[in-house]
Amino acid sequence: MNLKRIVIVLFVFVSLQVVGQTYTAQDVEAYLVRLEKLVDEQLAQGNIVFDEKELLDERSRVEGKEKVQVCFKLYNFYIYKSPELAERYNNESLNLSKEIDYTEGYLQSITHQAFIYFMQGKFDQASELLDRLDTENLLGKHPKIIADNNALKSYIHTERGAYDLALDTSLKNLRYGEAIENPYVLMKAYSSVSHLYLRLGQYEKALENCLKGIDHSLALKRTQNILPKIDEIARMVHVLQGSRPASEIYTFYLKLKQKLPGPGGYIESAVFMNIASIYIEQGEFSLAEQYLNRVFKLINENEYRFRLPRAYILRAELSLKRADTTAAIKSYTASYGTARKINAFDVVKDVSQKLAKLHQAKGNVELGQSFSAIHWAVRDSLFSIETNQRIQILEASRRINEISKEKEILEIRTKNQEERYIFILLVLTLTLICGGIATYSYFKVKKKNRLLFYRTKELIQEKIDQQNRALHTDKPEESAPQKSRSQEYIDEDIKEIILIKLKNFEKNNDFLNQKCSLSWLSEELQTNQKYLSQVINHEKKSNFNNYINDLRINYLLKRLVEDEDFRNSKLSYIASVCGFNNQNTFYSAFKKRLGILPSYFIKQLNEEKEKERN
Repeated sequence: MNLKRIVIVLFVFVSLQVVGQTYTAQDVEAYLVRLEKLVDEQLAQGNIVFDEKELLDERSRVEGKEKVQVCFKLYNFYIYKSPELAERYNNESLNLSKEIDYTEGYLQSITHQAFIYFMQGKFDQASELLDRLDTENLLGKHPKIIADNNALKSYIHTERGAYDLALDTSLKNLRYGEAIENPYVLMKAYSSVSHLYLRLGQYEKALENCLKGIDHSLALKRTQNILPKIDEIARMVHVLQGSRPASEIYTFYLKLKQKLPGPGGYIESAVFMNIASIYIEQGEFSLAEQYLNRVFKLINENEYRFRLPRAYILRAELSLKRADTTAAIKSYTASYGTARKINAFDVVKDVSQKLAKLHQAKGNVELGQSFSAIHWAVRDSLFSIETNQRIQILEASRRINEISKEKEILEIRTKNQEERYIFILLVLTLTLICGGIATYSYFKVKKKNRLLFYRTKELIQEKIDQQNRALHTDKPEESAPQKSRSQEYIDEDIKEIILIKLKNFEKNNDFLNQKCSLSWLSEELQTNQKYLSQVINHEKKSNFNNYINDLRINYLLKRLVEDEDFRNSKLSYIASVCGFNNQNTFYSAFKKRLGILPSYFIKQLNEEKEKERN
């Protein structure tokens, strides 16, 4: 089992070098230019204009399958503008398809209804309809409907926090699209993968897959989803590059909106939320509130329950910026309640953590503990080791598959089968070599880890003894020799002030705050980021991240040795208490500092303590 994991990791590293891609601001701008060019071309050809009266007249004239297709056009036009009208035309197409035994029309109508349920946050009803289509086994000859169904399933899994199922479904869609070389299927597959990574907060991956999907939209000359895609790009760019580039993209959005049919309330509600988020960050609270009011109006008018929890989160963030903790708690509580109603567990996880901290800060200890328990319960269920491993294996399989395809293309071009056999032989040889190395390394690493553990334990005990001795002596610390002002990188007085503040920061264990970043700390110490970074680099001989992580690991090691209850807590809890936002960052920092994993260190420490008792 260990050998299998090692081989997978090796393939992942190779895949990252071959497949990974980082998109720059220039790349994004190039995509926007291509989108605008497509819109202008389609406008010139008269392919974008929507004439409702003409379609309604046509609907009254035609019969059978033609009438079903007209109803679908009306559905597509109204789906983001008026769910009520969209559902009316979809029901008409559904009933007519049943009457004339039109299988494709029936399947498409069921899929449309499932999407309406999804927009309204009725995930159970949507899933039931999609499962019914799978049971009836009628999708085999309809790639477009298969793509729509799989994409919608992935969206639902993502919103419920079943991230491994969402990725599995999306990758199946992707493999299917590649197998039949269907750009529509590929467009839908990349869209659902992007949606998943957006929810996971992996914005670079989300942007990469979003732009890949746009490639296929451009190939299909589709203008229907251009505005929502621009909104998605702006949201990712906001996180990756800042509010100013995101604002510029929304300016482009408004420009293109003048050329296209109105996007409708469903899309506008998302756009307004993202714009409000930018205004909150920029301190434009009045403008942010105006956009949020428009969001809630659209949600209430159209029953977009799917949007409601995140809208309340933004309102809570705005209240916090205004230092109104009571209002923030009220909005977060509303977000928690609406998320529970639609089983949006990823929102429940995030909001319950925020409510726990706010209630504890207000002195409502019991409520704070209750929400904290909910947060850890949901987090453990969403981010179990098994789920994370499954996601990593799915990603590795996808990357290996892409590498294999590149190899096959090379073979076709060269028409040389000998290269293929040599490659296979090389892989087998490397696998055997890796197996031998892994077996040897296992025993070598095991011995090395034990040596690292004992050395670390001795250093911790020595440091604890030094601290205890320091408590019983009044000897002042020796000051470092003063340098001339001409030799200093910043003013000596400024440096000394920052060092004194850093000393208090370390003494008070403020580095345990999960929000601790260079910008946050500079605000707390009332200095600028440049000076703070320079002092840490020169005086602490470290960059900011390593400095903070070293403080956290030092705190952790001492507490692990002295506090048995803490030592036997979940690693996720230990990481959180020590200020780490996620376990992966915690593992990486611990391993970088000590050369061993925290789980191994704790295990050995417990065994040593048990021996001492006996």
